[in-house]
Amino acid sequence: MTACGHISKVMLTGLAAIITMSPVLLSADRAGESGKAKIMPPPVGNVQVEDAFWAPRLKVYREKTIPHSWNYMGWEIRALKAANGLKVDGDLNNTWGEANLYKFMETCAYSLAMHPDEQLEKRIDEIIELLSGAQQPDGYLHAYVTNAGKTPWDPAFLDGSHDGYVLGHMIEAALEYDAATGKKTFLAIAQKAADQAYEHFLGPNGVPGFCGHAELEMALVELYRAVPNKRYLDLSRAFVEWRGRGKVKPFSETPRAYFQDEVPLRRQTALDGHAVRAVFFAAGVADIALETGDCDYRLAANRFWDSVTLRRMYITGSAGAREEHEAFGEDYELPNDGYCESCAACGMLDFAQRMFMLERTSQPIDVLERTLYNAVLHGISLDGTTTYYRNPLSDRDRPRDNCWVCCPPNLSRTLFQVGRYAYAFTNEDIYVNLFVGGSCTIPWKKDPVSLHVSTDYPWNGDIEIRVAAEAPRQFALHLRIPEWCRDAGIMLNGRQMTPLPLTDAGYVRIERPWKNHDTVKLTLPMPVMKMQAHPAVQSCAGKIALQRGPLVYGFEGIDNEGIDLHLAANSRFDTEHRPDMLGGVTVLRTRSKDGRDLTAIPFYALANRQNSTQEVWVRQEGARPDTRWWLAKLYRPIE
Repeated sequence: MTACGHISKVMLTGLAAIITMSPVLLSADRAGESGKAKIMPPPVGNVQVEDAFWAPRLKVYREKTIPHSWNYMGWEIRALKAANGLKVDGDLNNTWGEANLYKFMETCAYSLAMHPDEQLEKRIDEIIELLSGAQQPDGYLHAYVTNAGKTPWDPAFLDGSHDGYVLGHMIEAALEYDAATGKKTFLAIAQKAADQAYEHFLGPNGVPGFCGHAELEMALVELYRAVPNKRYLDLSRAFVEWRGRGKVKPFSETPRAYFQDEVPLRRQTALDGHAVRAVFFAAGVADIALETGDCDYRLAANRFWDSVTLRRMYITGSAGAREEHEAFGEDYELPNDGYCESCAACGMLDFAQRMFMLERTSQPIDVLERTLYNAVLHGISLDGTTTYYRNPLSDRDRPRDNCWVCCPPNLSRTLFQVGRYAYAFTNEDIYVNLFVGGSCTIPWKKDPVSLHVSTDYPWNGDIEIRVAAEAPRQFALHLRIPEWCRDAGIMLNGRQMTPLPLTDAGYVRIERPWKNHDTVKLTLPMPVMKMQAHPAVQSCAGKIALQRGPLVYGFEGIDNEGIDLHLAANSRFDTEHRPDMLGGVTVLRTRSKDGRDLTAIPFYALANRQNSTQEVWVRQEGARPDTRWWLAKLYRPIE
């Protein structure tokens, strides 16, 4: 372990209070990769999803969500045409709307990587041509600012603007379009815009500052990985270092914590403020730690991670409890009717993936899986055409809609990345993090390897992984054992592995010369678990939630004669897979205290039939807060 190796998460909050502020270092790398082999996810196009759960969903997003989303691109495309000097009819976009266009283009790029489509590619190329024409000579590109005659990176409105947020999403879309098609024009436009930002902030006449909506920080690091120009990493780091130092003129009375600007990074002991901005900011901090090995950034990323996952996250993986400022609440402030914006859940996946790559333990992937299968999937309807901006755990007759503020294209671009979340690799390791049926080709230059996965996950925990290799290849296969699984089993080529080769990182690790057709069978039993919340979460006192495998369940009024539920003290649960219901779901059946039959369905499937009441946490007779030994847990099963 290096000098800045992972310190016990319980110690981090206390340590944060005594960390002294380091000097601002904008361009000096410290420890690099700290001697570790570089870890990365595979390209989206290297993963073929062919199971009964994810494959139909990706088909819906490809065939329904993308065509539906074109209906909401009019403002942005008109704005680009106007910025090209063309006459247009109709309203133009606003300060943040252009990011929706780029998130949608990123969605299309992932779809093209998996399923080439000449017509879709042609439509995206037409937008790229408009982007080229709208770009200013110095590289600045934000059609809204150009059309409105506003000042780029306006220092009097920097925390209220979305210049950096828009640019960040443009960079990410350009990177993925290049990866999917090999076409370089979009990436060249994004690089030129990033170079303009560097000159504006860090050039000879640069003025310190940062966009009020974090996102550009992690996009710049992603650009640096693809195009190793150190100025992109330096600019990302500058945006982090300048926070909390009075570098941005406040535009309003909004608290500075809303922008992660109350105190400098090394004095930030919790993740505060606007939840979406905060998790994007934290992901950027983790990205910089990955690329530089900087101990201060690694410690900060871990403080932020613990702040959210141990004290401020819902059981579904949602984050951001308060409607005011769309913000995190205090520790354990998790009302069941909390705000829970979809974009915050999407950002949690970005943050979790980076924390996994930083620490290489299973716990961040446990959170990623929880958030993906519950909060993120709940955000989009089963037919892929309506979404939720908010995802509370207790809801009343609230329909899904087409509120294109920010969430719809964020949900689609996130869900198309399920294959990227499922795997990671170094030059000598393969990690299987999510259990998605299909195949993944690891892009090793010498002796490439493919994994073929067969499973009916998340409905059962039987997973078969078969190796396909032209020549034997020595590597370590790491299989995540989820936190919810108490009794995993594993067989290698038909022989039981006893004892289970489980590491402290939460993975079964098997290192050997792998040959073609070598087969691993992993068994993850999925009993129904009655979950309890930390006793400091007052909204859940005397209540339980149900979880089976990675799925959190909820009760919907239309299945349960209303929703005034009270479970018996020793309630038992039967499971039934219903292929005819909600696209195919496993339901839970039990009886209430007064003898009524009750049915629970996965949280993600709620509100897909008609408006009704919905509850995740329900009363159970005799349930009382359990105050015994809650170290490093926010939710746990009732033994």
